[in-house]
Amino acid sequence: MTKFRTFLIGIFILFFHFNASAHREVKFVQEFGGKGEQHGQIAETMFMTFDREGGIYITDTDNFRIQKLDPNGLFQFEIKGTASGQFRFINPTDIAVGIDGTIYVMDWVIVPIEGTSDPKIFNYGPCVHRFDSEGKFVASYPIQDFSRRIKLLEAAAPGIDAEGNYALIIPQGDTERSFLLTVDEQGNIYVFDDGKIYKLDENGQPVTTYAVSQPKAGQVIQAGDMTVDRQGNLFIVDKKAHRVLKYSAEGKFTQSFGEYGDKAGQFISPFLIIALDDGTLLIADKAKYKKDYVSGLPRRRYDPLQSERFLGVVDDNLTQAFQLGVLPYRVFRTRFRRVQRFYASGEYAEKILIRFERENEQHLHLNLKAIDYSGNLYFINSETLKFKKFALTSALTSSAFQTEFKLRYTFDIEDVEIDNQDDLDADFFNKADFDERLIQNAVDAKVTFSYDVNENLRGSMSNTLSYARLTDKSFYRARDFEDFRGVFNQDDESIQTFWEDRVQLGVNLIRNHNPYRYQEAGAFVYFVVTRNDFINKALDSRNFRVFDFRARISDWGAGLRYDLGRAFRLQFQVVHFFGYNIFTYIDETNILYATGFQEADFTSAILRIDGVF
Repeated sequence: MTKFRTFLIGIFILFFHFNASAHREVKFVQEFGGKGEQHGQIAETMFMTFDREGGIYITDTDNFRIQKLDPNGLFQFEIKGTASGQFRFINPTDIAVGIDGTIYVMDWVIVPIEGTSDPKIFNYGPCVHRFDSEGKFVASYPIQDFSRRIKLLEAAAPGIDAEGNYALIIPQGDTERSFLLTVDEQGNIYVFDDGKIYKLDENGQPVTTYAVSQPKAGQVIQAGDMTVDRQGNLFIVDKKAHRVLKYSAEGKFTQSFGEYGDKAGQFISPFLIIALDDGTLLIADKAKYKKDYVSGLPRRRYDPLQSERFLGVVDDNLTQAFQLGVLPYRVFRTRFRRVQRFYASGEYAEKILIRFERENEQHLHLNLKAIDYSGNLYFINSETLKFKKFALTSALTSSAFQTEFKLRYTFDIEDVEIDNQDDLDADFFNKADFDERLIQNAVDAKVTFSYDVNENLRGSMSNTLSYARLTDKSFYRARDFEDFRGVFNQDDESIQTFWEDRVQLGVNLIRNHNPYRYQEAGAFVYFVVTRNDFINKALDSRNFRVFDFRARISDWGAGLRYDLGRAFRLQFQVVHFFGYNIFTYIDETNILYATGFQEADFTSAILRIDGVF
């Protein structure tokens, strides 16, 4: 049994290691930030980026400032307010940091139109503010030439200029629209605005402008984020088309990769992208994976985290409970989020999984906000506005194991008294014709280890030990039994000792997470060793009757299930049973009356298809 158990566990570990090597996971590093106006605190509307050393830069839009934090989240400096004749934050949003530490932030600027007076006319349009690595203002770069009139005067709104005189202001486009900003290693600035890319050099001079809806590229419905790699290639994630667009440094469309789905290399509304120094891309999307672990604990009467109907199936005995929407056991739920790594060519490399437990209050309200150049992930709590930083780690994490231990001890005493009302003693209370006392001690222990290797694969290993000892003493008040051999008292005692050791390994694979097309497959293997010893002997010293029975039984089994679409499931199981029992019977006169030996060795296999029509 020990060798077989070791073999099963070894196969189990190798299988999981092989499957886990296809991805990485994260570990919690630290927490920082929070809601407020003090140093290191932020308001609800904010944008985030990093430098190559891990420094954190945050545009705190509602507080009209930029903060720089060190890699540990400690405040370093801020850019806030206005400087006479320099710049003024109007609605700062997206932020980028150059390789030399230069800070760029998207905002709006008011530019006077040349040759206008009484009243003066101003263009109100998007710009990029530039600051040096210490936060000192350098310049503001409008992404277009706003010194001339672009729109008709009918679009103007009344205003007051710096001298307090009446003026007209012409807004350039929807003033509530969003922008994307990034910068390459040469200091070139890229701005995504309303379906166009504006590329400026490090001094804010226009380099090129191109539309992302070029031939073969398709229309970008909703750009979520963009980044530039060391070769100057620009990558844009399209949230609505579930893909990534790649453009050369000259603005030429080169390729598109990705499609809708939650499998490797596919996307569901990608919203973050960053080009790392090693040339790979990290891309986050909104794919979510639900994994439920059904424990043996009784379900709490009021459970806010498990109020909805549970739609899984664990075993046939729970079918009715599932149909009624009432699961008697407590469910522990894990939710997976993912970030995928790609090469610059668009080839899929690996995935990074992030586990969140529904029962852990620390994991509630977390949303991925940013990724730095080392691959660290920054989640923000939408309630407290605190950041949680997670670093990459190995695929197998000990904290993700689900361990369940059950221990039950049973002690039972049962007395039986039977009186024959037709006999002569007629004593119903003090002297029975038959007395019996049964004493049972039983111990059951089970330990189960479960682990979600990834968003698709779960494995489990359990070991169950059962032990029971039953003592049964019987006293007969009737006249002693008599036959041709003599007269014998039949009071006797039976002792039965039973123990069983069961080891089981199982895997469950979700083939399709879509709730309308949900499919899974699973397999298990187990091995059981059973020992059963029974002895019955007379209590009277003149009666030598003994019956001794011993059974040594083992069995192993394996099975698999496979969903054939939504309505059919294929199931196959094979069981091999083997063992023997031996008994000896010595009669009342101490003569060997009978011996026996039985051996069993058979195999059964079952194949079935269950379906719903």
